[in-house]
Amino acid sequence: MIEIFKTNVNSKRQSNRILKILKRIFPNASFIFDLEDCDKILRVDYIETVQIPVIKNEIINLGFACEILED
Repeated sequence: MIEIFKTNVNSKRQSNRILKILKRIFPNASFIFDLEDCDKILRVDYIETVQIPVIKNEIINLGFACEILED
């Protein structure tokens, strides 16, 4: 499964901090930021169940905006 989130993460440093936390929580998922995209997307690729609200809440708790990007 793949989920795409719209964020306001602007720097590689910020994205690395978030990725480190998310990878610790969900070690079997793949997380990729595209900071060049206008929506500063976070792509989450996973096979096992990943709790989408947990990802969203972790990012929000770090002080960033995060919402699922709808088609």
